[in-house]
Amino acid sequence: MVELHHVSIARLQFPHQRMKSFDIPKFRGSLAGQFPGYELIHNHLKNGKLRYGYPLIQFKVIDEVPTIIGIGEGIEILKSVFMEIQHIDIDGKRVTIWDKSVVLRDEEFGQMEDFLHYRFKTPWMALKEENYDAFRVMDEADRQVFLRHLLHENLKTVSKGVHYWIPDIASIKVEGYFQMTERNFKNNRMLCFTGDFMMNFQIPDYLGIGKQVARGFGTVERMK
Repeated sequence: MVELHHVSIARLQFPHQRMKSFDIPKFRGSLAGQFPGYELIHNHLKNGKLRYGYPLIQFKVIDEVPTIIGIGEGIEILKSVFMEIQHIDIDGKRVTIWDKSVVLRDEEFGQMEDFLHYRFKTPWMALKEENYDAFRVMDEADRQVFLRHLLHENLKTVSKGVHYWIPDIASIKVEGYFQMTERNFKNNRMLCFTGDFMMNFQIPDYLGIGKQVARGFGTVERMK
């Protein structure tokens, strides 16, 4: 029997605010401007370079509620700034924060024997520049196989970010069907994917998979 890893996750929400997903970059930028000393919020190192690796602070909109997920070191940062967040600036408009909630949970994570059913609550940015052209010329069946392979590979990145060593990556199976959708990202139309999938791997609700998870893409939710 495979023993699951445990991951501490903090979820900070502003329950009386409403926000659209296209406001996430402004939401993130506002907090980064208020707390520039915390590199994990904006992922820029002191030398000006980007911090690579799985984002430990992720900004999201969940059912229109502005949400920040913290993992590992990100939890301590959310604890530090929690009481200091008094407003968010969106398009030059200052929105006062009247109510905040934070939940800290110890969640199970990792490879397992049983299959669990998930969906992407927000679009999954799966493709990289180097595989985009190849994907475009595939037929539909090959595209689905390729996307399942990418999702399988994405599990490695998330696992590394939470300090989990996958016992037997080859025995992890991913099944699912994904639909193409486009989203505006930095003034460009980006090809993303929605859909639901099954895998013998447990991942907590609202963690992100794929590219740009710090900006809310690829948010996973388990289907009950």
